[in-house]
Amino acid sequence: MTELTFTHDEAAGRTVLAVAGEIDTQTADELRGTVDELDVSHRTLVLDLHGVEFVDSSGLGALLGIKKQQDRGGGALQLTRLSDAVARIIEITKMDRVFEIV
Repeated sequence: MTELTFTHDEAAGRTVLAVAGEIDTQTADELRGTVDELDVSHRTLVLDLHGVEFVDSSGLGALLGIKKQQDRGGGALQLTRLSDAVARIIEITKMDRVFEIV
């Protein structure tokens, strides 16, 4: 079983959530749940994905769902420090046109 770990910090009106592990079928709901618990849809959420080794279609779906949630709440989603593996998946799937990458 794959495992995700999270750390978060508040900085300059933004919440930064660092994620490590694999975002896949087994962990996508855990990521969504963690974001829900933070209750930050009204502000900017920055996902630091430096520690993410793998993302599958369920993981991309979770990221898209989080983006929609942020948009509906008046906030924003930014992805930062993408690992090489995540950057490649984002690029191949053309999701770099959907997500704000900082």
